[in-house]
Amino acid sequence: MVDSLGDVALVFLASASLCLIVGYFAVKALARAQCLAPVRYEDCPPLLAYQQTKSATPTMGGLFVLGVGIMMAILAGGLMHRDGWLVLGAVLGLGAVGLVDDQLKFQGRNAAGLRSLPKLVVALAIGAGLGLAIAARPGSYNLLEVPWARSTLDLGWGWVPFAMLVMAGCAHAVNLTDGMDGLAAGCVAIVLSILGLWALAGDPRGHILVPWSVSLAGACVGFLWFNSFPASVFLGDVGALGLGGAIGAISLLTHTPLWLLVIGGVFVAEALSVMLQVTSYKLRNQKRVFRVAPIHHHFHLGGLSEPKLIVRFWIVGLLLAMLGLTTMELR
Repeated sequence: MVDSLGDVALVFLASASLCLIVGYFAVKALARAQCLAPVRYEDCPPLLAYQQTKSATPTMGGLFVLGVGIMMAILAGGLMHRDGWLVLGAVLGLGAVGLVDDQLKFQGRNAAGLRSLPKLVVALAIGAGLGLAIAARPGSYNLLEVPWARSTLDLGWGWVPFAMLVMAGCAHAVNLTDGMDGLAAGCVAIVLSILGLWALAGDPRGHILVPWSVSLAGACVGFLWFNSFPASVFLGDVGALGLGGAIGAISLLTHTPLWLLVIGGVFVAEALSVMLQVTSYKLRNQKRVFRVAPIHHHFHLGGLSEPKLIVRFWIVGLLLAMLGLTTMELR
């Protein structure tokens, strides 16, 4: 059981180190297998040109990120309570959908991969199952912590639909953010680290979730060795959806989804930019709000270099994380 800061540091370091070792061999294996995502965005020449510079980079690096993170979480006692199994189910379920999506892309069967609807349906189904499992626990668990307030919000029967929304939103937001070298992995590591600290500082029953937060965060940091600019490998949908599922599941189990609007502000901005772009395009006679969405591409096409943009997004993520930590004394 991880129940001290020393344990947290040890699991984090072990996970990051193991990901570095495994990644050295996994990246070469993915390259030999030609696990390359096809180039898309033919309707956007600037973005098409950008993607063509990445066309020789292997994808599906999320396989070893999730593999290392899950293994380290289990070794650290992450399955000693039912909540750990719920996180594992969410990660594996959404990761499996992402794996199918990636397979369709790089094998040339469908350059666009799975349609959005199947991915959404699976995320909603996992959210429903997770919501029902949490609601079935003894005591009142349909509660949400309200940011910067000494109060909770009881959702009652609205808990399950809310859990569905959280899981689908987290999975797709991380997936949308995974469009530049190291952007998603760095932001995920920040969010998971904060969730782990909250779980450690909160109810002792939530300590079972600390190994999952810390081990996956450490794996993401180790992955950045290969994924930082210029990337040698990408997460792929298997990694982005799986890690998004971990964020959603851990936040629901710690009753902190509303806090994701703060500490996960980068993901929120990415998802909102896509929603605004699509809505504007459909309702305003094909007029766009951004040059292209998600918003990181908008800034990139505006002249901001990729390395500088990524670091600035990380800085914003860290500042929002520190903002979220201001509530720890209130918990």
